Amino acid sequence: MEPSTFSTPVGDFADLRDDFLRLTTEIGWCTVATVDGRDRPRSRIMHVSWEVGDAGPTGWVSTSRTPVKTAHLARNPYVSCSYWTPAHDAVFVDCRATWLEPGDTKRHVWDLVAAEATQRGFDPYAVWPDGPTDAGFEVLQFDPWRVQITLQDLANGQTIGSSRVWHAAGRPASTRRAALPLIPTGPPSHRGRPVTADAASRAARHRGNAP
Repeated sequence: MEPSTFSTPVGDFADLRDDFLRLTTEIGWCTVATVDGRDRPRSRIMHVSWEVGDAGPTGWVSTSRTPVKTAHLARNPYVSCSYWTPAHDAVFVDCRATWLEPGDTKRHVWDLVAAEATQRGFDPYAVWPDGPTDAGFEVLQFDPWRVQITLQDLANGQTIGSSRVWHAAGRPASTRRAALPLIPTGPPSHRGRPVTADAASRAARHRGNAP
């Protein structure tokens, strides 16, 4: 891929790793777009837990198999994630999305999501009482094929001061889960802990990885 006046290609994701993890962690929530049967985009807000391994990033989304999302992904499994800050720093992640089926292990994803949920102030057991074995605990795996990071340079009057783009070059399945955790995967919230109305409200919003 040749450089353009707008973006610079990056061959090794390690060159983007620090900015990628910093921005996606700080921003937290992203806009995720799917495409319907008439090729019309549909966006929703979702939280993606990212890990970075040798082959690049992998994203995990705890969500529900809503009719809209399920139909869109069955027809076209590609999604586009967008993170943005008011300072005009942004991350764009174009991925292939795959549902984890019942036979797949969800423990690793639960540990990651539960630890992150606890850090952000809500109890995942308020949403999924049985943890990773809860019938409602569904997981989408995001495998990016393209990542773009743009950083502002407002001091010099540039909304986009730099733009770097990485493209995946064939990710072996065996390396997808050999990843470095984004955050510590310590023990999740205690199941027996009382859940306040405020905590339940925050948990419901987290479950809003929805339509």
